[in-house]
Amino acid sequence: MEKRNLTENNGEAELKIAEPGFAGIVERHQHSLVRLAFRLVGNAEDAKDLAQWAFARLWLNRDRLDNEREAFYYLRKILVNLCIDHLRRRGQHEPEVEFDENQFSSDLESPLHQLETQELHKELLRCIDELKPKQKATIILRDIEGYSVEETAEMLACTQNNVLCNLHLARENVRRKMQQWLTTD
Repeated sequence: MEKRNLTENNGEAELKIAEPGFAGIVERHQHSLVRLAFRLVGNAEDAKDLAQWAFARLWLNRDRLDNEREAFYYLRKILVNLCIDHLRRRGQHEPEVEFDENQFSSDLESPLHQLETQELHKELLRCIDELKPKQKATIILRDIEGYSVEETAEMLACTQNNVLCNLHLARENVRRKMQQWLTTD
């Protein structure tokens, strides 16, 4: 648990995350925040910048948060909103796809099978990247990052039904695009 400072603000006491506690939050969450941003915007430099903006907003609003769990969800909610705004401003783009050579390799797989798997993965990422921002955020948070429907709804500031609806639409759009890609080759 973070160190807290109790301060007076117009006669009202408020909790603030102390600087050492904030540094710990940054250290613990920076990698996962940048990874999430990269999955949403598809560009490493933009992902780092957006994560920094999320931490800056956390710092500015640290007096509103009672514990690290709230900070965890607040960071992701802010980051997802920043990424959605970024995607809307920028429009469609060709994502940077970073592949780890060993990610799909196996001693049992042929080089041709490995290449096909990489191409399939690249196309799947392209299909996800072409989704509307809310659908993209929903499918990434739910299916890639593994958050629950409730957690995803909290981060996207919407109802659980909206999450389920966006998730259904996103999966259907990806499925349809993947089927088109598979039948055209």
